[in-house]
Amino acid sequence: MGAFANVTASLSYANSNANIGILQKLLAVSNLSISVSGKNYVEGTMAVPTTAGGTVIPLGSLTGLGWGIFWNHDGTNYVDILPATSGVSIVRMLPGEPAVFRFGSGITAPAALAHTAVVLMEYLIIEP
Repeated sequence: MGAFANVTASLSYANSNANIGILQKLLAVSNLSISVSGKNYVEGTMAVPTTAGGTVIPLGSLTGLGWGIFWNHDGTNYVDILPATSGVSIVRMLPGEPAVFRFGSGITAPAALAHTAVVLMEYLIIEP
């Protein structure tokens, strides 16, 4: 039996002027079991500094990047996820926000960059 990544997500949007029929259909798929071939993962908590260009996220022995979940524990500052040091932001987590996504195939050494002050960020990344 292979490994599975279980992804649970929820997103709501309320706006009386919006037609969100397709969004409602997509949101009905809130629990996914996704087959993954990798067996390794990395998890941890890092203090993300404001160092120019960002700081590499420790990947341990991962041979590829699949799904990742990140959580900005700071109550004041945002943190950006970059595709590499000195890259441009691909994900921004405002204070207290999480982010769940699958890495693109070209990303091999993601980095994190805090805004204004050091941010505590928790993460879990699994192989594809």
